Amino acid sequence: MNAFSPTHAIAQAQQVPALVVDRLAKSYRGNKALDDVSFTVPKGALTVVLGAAGAGKTTLLRSIAGLEVPDHGSIHLSGRDSAGLEPKDRDLAMIFDNLALYPDKTGYDNIANPLRIRGQSKAEIEKVVKDVAARLKIAHILGRKPKTMSGGERQRVALGRALVRSPSLFLLDEPLSSLDAMLRIELRAELRRMQRELGYSFVMATPDFTEAMAIADTVIMLRQGRIVQIADPQTLYDAPVDREVARFVGAPEINLLPAQISTDGLRFAGAIRPLPDKMKHLATTDPVQVEAGIRPEDIRLVPTGDASVVGKVTDIEALGTNAAVTVETGDIELKLVALASSLLSVVPGAEVDLSVAMERVHLFDPGTGMRLA
Repeated sequence: MNAFSPTHAIAQAQQVPALVVDRLAKSYRGNKALDDVSFTVPKGALTVVLGAAGAGKTTLLRSIAGLEVPDHGSIHLSGRDSAGLEPKDRDLAMIFDNLALYPDKTGYDNIANPLRIRGQSKAEIEKVVKDVAARLKIAHILGRKPKTMSGGERQRVALGRALVRSPSLFLLDEPLSSLDAMLRIELRAELRRMQRELGYSFVMATPDFTEAMAIADTVIMLRQGRIVQIADPQTLYDAPVDREVARFVGAPEINLLPAQISTDGLRFAGAIRPLPDKMKHLATTDPVQVEAGIRPEDIRLVPTGDASVVGKVTDIEALGTNAAVTVETGDIELKLVALASSLLSVVPGAEVDLSVAMERVHLFDPGTGMRLA
């Protein structure tokens, strides 16, 4: 194949990442909002920046968009250094929580505006706007102005205005936050489908781990301006880098309890259990204090005599098909998730036997909180 053939040129273009952030830092009045942040977003990928409020998610997206000037570090967009580029010259579509719709324009005109600026024909604009509106379930509000729309409707119009542009990178800051639960699930699935079919590159910020788990190719876990872990969603859940990531990803929250590990086994909640193979290299003759992390779904109610742990039910929280059960054992509370139909004879105050899936237990250093691999 000729080195300068169109096919080779396309292949080379696909290899250039949509975004490269290198050692980005930003401070406000001496407080670090971003601290040595580095990551890469491949073309056609959906990357989610996950973190609690104040983690630095919005500052990161605003820096990429050119709305904030970093203290140091670099941002490359499709291989081009963005230093000095105005936001309008970065070939980005941005949706932030303030939405910034034109108040005097209808939903149709808000979505169509980027296409009119490009000089596309009326017929082309109508086709694209109606297609996006149908996908986002806002066809019925195209003739209305923003002040007559709900927060969720305005958010979907802003999303539609970004989608029609087909830029090299989308920056989405909690784009579904104003939607009710059912519509949120529907739209995130539609966003994911569109992103895959059309090859869009997305960077989306959210504090919602379920959203990240549902749609991300890669999750960037951000805490206090620093990246603590970059992984695919399942790895983030199965192998959290530390205690705080384990707590953030999962509902009900992971059980954390004091434990001791030795060659005799793992001792926790008044019981001692044999070590699975993944823990044996951590065992020493003298017991070592650790913190055990046990996810609620890794604890089961079992018949008497088959138990790892024995305790008393203190609360049952209905979750539909499932229920969250709180069990007190000594001075420790454990939360487990079970099928509601299996709990018909279980009431608060009942004594129960529990079995723990030891191969799924996480161990953390009690001081640093880091997971012991």
